[in-house]
Amino acid sequence: MNSVVIIFRWEINKIFSSWRKAAAYFLLPALLLMIALNIFPLLINYMSTGSLSRRPVYVIDAPESFRNYTDDTADAKVYDYRFISSADFLALQENNDEYMRLLKGGTCFCCFWVKGEASGSTADFDSAVSAYYEALQKGSKNASSKAVISLAYSENSLVAQAQAEQLDQGVITPYKKTLITTLGGDYAAVGKDIFSTDGFNPVTKLLDLRTTANSAASRVIPGVLMILMYYCVYSLASDMFASERDRGFLSKLLMTPVSPRSIFTGKILAINVISSSATYATLLLMFLSSWANRGNDAMSLLPFGMLLTPLQLISILLTVPVTVFLMTAVAISVIFSLEQMQDITANLQLPLVLFLGDFFIQMFRGTRPVTLEYFIPLHNSLELISETFNSQDKTWHILAVTLLNLATGIFVLRKTYRKEDFK
Repeated sequence: MNSVVIIFRWEINKIFSSWRKAAAYFLLPALLLMIALNIFPLLINYMSTGSLSRRPVYVIDAPESFRNYTDDTADAKVYDYRFISSADFLALQENNDEYMRLLKGGTCFCCFWVKGEASGSTADFDSAVSAYYEALQKGSKNASSKAVISLAYSENSLVAQAQAEQLDQGVITPYKKTLITTLGGDYAAVGKDIFSTDGFNPVTKLLDLRTTANSAASRVIPGVLMILMYYCVYSLASDMFASERDRGFLSKLLMTPVSPRSIFTGKILAINVISSSATYATLLLMFLSSWANRGNDAMSLLPFGMLLTPLQLISILLTVPVTVFLMTAVAISVIFSLEQMQDITANLQLPLVLFLGDFFIQMFRGTRPVTLEYFIPLHNSLELISETFNSQDKTWHILAVTLLNLATGIFVLRKTYRKEDFK
């Protein structure tokens, strides 16, 4: 045990002997990933629209209630509104080239109108809502609202689709809930929920933000963490094993009184501690970035409000070192299966491509993982982290992923030890 601690401390001291080397493992990967996460939405926006600027939302025949809501509500001020009349909108549609340019550019159109009546009066919508509540107050059982809100956008634009979905969830839906208070008249005093008296409930607000933010985080963070973990493992394993073997230093180290298993265990422990710590630092930066993202852009990969419960946080914190251990075992197996340094480097870089592909699949995946995926080593860690952010993880998921990855890592290491005749 003392020999393991000595090797572990020796490898840790090697990393921290130079601030440049320490920064390369702890700060540089996290900063590069954070920069990439912030630039990626801009690139998507540019590829979709040809512009780096945010697309405005055109609002047709906006009623007074909606104008007041956007002026008084902080969440609604995220968007750049262009208020136009229905006549201006018809003129825009007649200019087909300009209209198609706006649609292809990611512009979203929000239209207020009343069924069965001609457009053009901003009072039509509010009047229709007031008439509906008045009918309810009089006891009409067949009352129905003729007021309609329509969102139009191009289905071929990822930016427009994301903005329309967030506009609907973040602005239109909350706005509709305020109409009973602003336009409900006498019905508002008896017809609304008696528990909606408070205008602001911080707990409810926090949970609403968390639901939206964690859903987006489940698509981004698992893949980012997997890439970061393997980058650290790949770099450290190359330095501690491949490079030392190539220089002949590892052979000299194995001739010391310290057993090969103790040497390997100390080095593996150092790789796990450094890689896991770097991953935790990146995860912390992501949380801080989420809570600093007050703009909450529709294309942001880390929306405002990301949060985990204590049990969910513990689940992820435990998953990281288990995943790093299996990655380390795989990297060591590759290193001792090949002789040439260039072959080792090429083969160790291959999993990075696989993790990158897994990242993009997770980004655009629309379904939950199937049961079989929890029994695929390493991939199951990505799915477990994703499900944890979505609050859909189960106890057997955690146990299956932990036990399977640990067992696979031990099996790979034992096979490598037997091949190299390490005792």
